[in-house]
Amino acid sequence: MKKFFIFSFVSLLIIFLAGYFSLSNISVQKFVLERIFESRFETAFAINENINFDELEIYFCGSGSPLSFSPEGAQCIALIVGNDIYVIDSGENSFGKISNNYLPQNIKAVFITHAHSDHIADLDELNLRRWVTGATQPLRVYGSSEIINVTEGINLAYKNDEDYRVDHHGEEFVPPKNRPMTAIVHSPTDEPQLIFEDENIKVESFLVDHFPVKQAIGFRIFFGEKVIIISGDTEITDNVFSLVDGADVLIHDGMIKEHVSFLADVAKENNVSRMEIAFTDILDYHADVIDIKKNLENKDIGLLIINHLVPPKNFLGVRYVEDLFSDVDYGFLLARDNDKIIISKDSDEVIIN
Repeated sequence: MKKFFIFSFVSLLIIFLAGYFSLSNISVQKFVLERIFESRFETAFAINENINFDELEIYFCGSGSPLSFSPEGAQCIALIVGNDIYVIDSGENSFGKISNNYLPQNIKAVFITHAHSDHIADLDELNLRRWVTGATQPLRVYGSSEIINVTEGINLAYKNDEDYRVDHHGEEFVPPKNRPMTAIVHSPTDEPQLIFEDENIKVESFLVDHFPVKQAIGFRIFFGEKVIIISGDTEITDNVFSLVDGADVLIHDGMIKEHVSFLADVAKENNVSRMEIAFTDILDYHADVIDIKKNLENKDIGLLIINHLVPPKNFLGVRYVEDLFSDVDYGFLLARDNDKIIISKDSDEVIIN
């Protein structure tokens, strides 16, 4: 038996070393690179071939907490209809997830709930990659007047990069007119107002309560007769819950205020004043999950998704939230990065992948 294990180990070692050193052979390298590129092309063609304009996919490209050290992406939700992509917020570490699953040049529009960094930090890379992969028109970014500083700042910051790429590849390959973002600004109100409509979806915006952010926005999206409501960052507000009855999906930010209060007390006891202030200040910044549940009593919704959980997801917080919503008569999901939800025009079923 001992000789058998020694023989097996030596055999595996020889195979490993043979494979390792064969990679230094240029022919082998070419073969490996060719297979990698073929795989990427096959994925791209598959994306283009699997077109179904009767289904809408909700993809969580970022479900993490604000200012978190978690590898999760910050706020980002992509809606995909056919090959068309619509992005709500673009927080840090989110764009890579989009580009690993979809073609960036197919992003038609971005909608920004507000200009906190965890909602806009990847907008620069999203816009750049969309441009260099072949977008045929400038990216349109929808939001309140807050987005003017955001889009103009990114446009200016990336002007040198634009010049380098145009000088290198030429205007036909990377048309400079398609690189700067265009801000589409509106003044949000308590009542929903239509801000975008195309052949796939309609998008309405409404004010939410994220004070001192004065123009924080939620969105109501129509896909045929299907309705998706995205609260954005908000405390409990009638502007959201007056709209939820009959919604197929409600995506709401959530806080476990009991846990945040505990963290503030711990910081105070340990004389960590900055953390005490931070934890105390955010208590009226997001909706408590308990209050979300109370406000959904007697409401007819298909699926509730708690997103952007504060504090950052840990096994205690996950257990707390899942136990809290274990007895509800609607579907429930605590969002995680790469979650996908499918809605069909022809079915009442909401599929969670």
